[in-house]
Amino acid sequence: MIMKGIITILAGLGAGAALMYLMDPEGGNRRRALIRDKAVKLNRQGRQAIEGTVKDLSNRAKGVSHDMRSMLPEGNSANESSTADINNGEAF
Repeated sequence: MIMKGIITILAGLGAGAALMYLMDPEGGNRRRALIRDKAVKLNRQGRQAIEGTVKDLSNRAKGVSHDMRSMLPEGNSANESSTADINNGEAF
């Protein structure tokens, strides 16, 4: 029970110190702006990383599709219709 009270007091002190640090009339505006700028930067970097990964996976899938099509024999009408069915989503 005493340990829980100590943890509560320490959490309150930490929250108060953080608020005092951010709401400081002299430097608080600059600190809040730095935090906001870092959050915006992290958001942009995360979005760019996801977009790059999606583009990479798309290109890899196109490459595998091209490789698979190049393995099919040329001029066989059965294979051409099967390829057309697969491309139209009618493979199964």
